[in-house]
Amino acid sequence: MAWTPDTARALSAPQEVQIVTRRPDGTLRRPRIIWIVRAGDRVFVRSTKGRGADWFRGAVATGAGQIVAGGVTHDVIFAEAGAPDLPQVGAAYRAKYGHYASIVDHLEEPGPRAATLEVLPA
Repeated sequence: MAWTPDTARALSAPQEVQIVTRRPDGTLRRPRIIWIVRAGDRVFVRSTKGRGADWFRGAVATGAGQIVAGGVTHDVIFAEAGAPDLPQVGAAYRAKYGHYASIVDHLEEPGPRAATLEVLPA
């Protein structure tokens, strides 16, 4: 399943969104503020702390959660991004957040780069 172009734009438009992952019992964890980008009509998030971040581990463990963007809550599925997607995702982060050059540079390091998830509609 894929986002409509309008929904992909709406999800990725805010500078920051909240990501909420599900526990194995289906309950929601507390929201975390993250950056989000769009590559075409696909939406991605990346963990600045790499694969060890709590929210990232929760997203991978259950594959489900929510993104709150612009005050709208979207139920989502998290899927690990493939290697061919990583250059596009990096370019999207640089285009959107390039004025935070040192943070974007960090997001291109191996740890954060390996912690890239595609956000899909549930």
